[in-house]
Amino acid sequence: MSEKVLITGINGFVGKHLTDYLLDNNYEVVGFDIKDNLENKIISEDIKIYTGDLRDEQEITTVIKNYNPNLIFHLAAQSSVKLSFENPAETLSINLIGSLNVLEAISKLQTPAKTLLITSSEIYGQLKPDQVPVAEDYPFEPVNPYAVSKAAVDLLAYQYYKTYKLPVYWARAFSHAGPFQRTVAVLSDWAFQTARIELGLSTPEIKVGNLDVTRDYTDVRDTVQAYIDILLKGKPGQPYNVCSGKGYHLSELLDTITSFSGKKIKVVPDPSRLRPVDIPILIGSPERLKKDTGWQPKIDIDTTLRDTYKYWIEYLTPQIQ
Repeated sequence: MSEKVLITGINGFVGKHLTDYLLDNNYEVVGFDIKDNLENKIISEDIKIYTGDLRDEQEITTVIKNYNPNLIFHLAAQSSVKLSFENPAETLSINLIGSLNVLEAISKLQTPAKTLLITSSEIYGQLKPDQVPVAEDYPFEPVNPYAVSKAAVDLLAYQYYKTYKLPVYWARAFSHAGPFQRTVAVLSDWAFQTARIELGLSTPEIKVGNLDVTRDYTDVRDTVQAYIDILLKGKPGQPYNVCSGKGYHLSELLDTITSFSGKKIKVVPDPSRLRPVDIPILIGSPERLKKDTGWQPKIDIDTTLRDTYKYWIEYLTPQIQ
């Protein structure tokens, strides 16, 4: 009998890739998501999705109790730093209370499901160049509401592991990118804008925020493999950085993306895309993850960017036919 998997936030960017992988490897998969997130469904129509709000303890408890999964990937979150400044209360509510309800639900199972929670590299805060690559023992120094919410989830996971001996795992996800990512993410937004320019749907100008930033990027397909490896091979009760260990300057990634178009593109600063506080450099150490699970990233950044651009070209092409 195949293992039963529940994915919260299943119709999101990572949920799409995780679902595809699990189905290809003969797992039984169901999902949980908010109804509004299913208007543009990107996963298979055959997947059963329960709809509800994670902040309603009864709704998620009922799903977990009735389905009784072996594995849970808790992906659902408000994951935009920009939106977290605009609505900090909702960010904290969704991310912290939602995670609390998932943990409470699995604590009531006769055999608790192995559960992966996703936190964030943003919890490390404004690192200096001599502090990277940052390892998991670095203290929390969050500088935005999203990071605060994820630091709380990180601590909550530890508390439930220590208090109830639950099989809880958590990944501190650094930046990841790839096809199907929404334009709230900067690389996908640039690929989307460049694809529109290439197809003649907009003028040859690309709007950008702060380019003087260095980030550690991993392809979403490698990220998904890391999440699976943590649940199947990792140790419960400790965090894992999910990252490449490489830093990429955003201006260089922008140059790569715009080079996919045959048109000359002007870069235009857009103040509305700036954050109140930014993190200049964020590079992680994946050594614990590699040591405990054998995980290695396989997809290079150029492939990630080109695949993201191709996705948007294919998505937008029907608009010009």
